[in-house]
Amino acid sequence: MRLSPSKIEYLADRILTMMQENGQVHLTAHVDTVWKSIADTIFANMREEEEIEAEVDKLLEQHASQIRTQELDVGELRRKFKREVARKRGFVL
Repeated sequence: MRLSPSKIEYLADRILTMMQENGQVHLTAHVDTVWKSIADTIFANMREEEEIEAEVDKLLEQHASQIRTQELDVGELRRKFKREVARKRGFVL
């Protein structure tokens, strides 16, 4: 999933607000530091998912002739490859 920088900022704002409103969460760092950590985490997660997508694209390209020959569902294969690559990386989709 691709998110614009403004969407990442919006999500970081919303998450920080929810944390501040939750009586069970007590921030021990400055709010700006927490916000930056949230935004950086979202961005890192997006980057990891994009790397997984690129690996899946390579796998599909490597097996393109077999996929065409056997008339396999590319969408289903993409989902399966993505789940497998993510699992190997320890990434939760």
